[in-house]
Amino acid sequence: MSQNHALHAVIAQVGDQLEALTLAADGLTRVAGRASDPAGMITATVAGDGTLAGLTLAESITAYPPEQAAAAILATIAEATAAAAAQRAALLTRLGGGLT
Repeated sequence: MSQNHALHAVIAQVGDQLEALTLAADGLTRVAGRASDPAGMITATVAGDGTLAGLTLAESITAYPPEQAAAAILATIAEATAAAAAQRAALLTRLGGGLT
């Protein structure tokens, strides 16, 4: 293989890796986990960086004792956080495959 051909192959590989990085970075900005409790009173959305992006509570949640409502809210947020983390991990795994 000539040096010129080898150089073009390296440049093509770097271009492919840059494209994979760009797609991954774009995908990471769109990662979000969403979860709802079984009764549908609580919906939580968590951004890809783990921050709570949205929380919707039905008025009917006020019928529950505060400790029970708080536990259900936290469990729903945890489920949304896990969903966002799973999406992020899948995206990063695909990225790792694109860089080899």
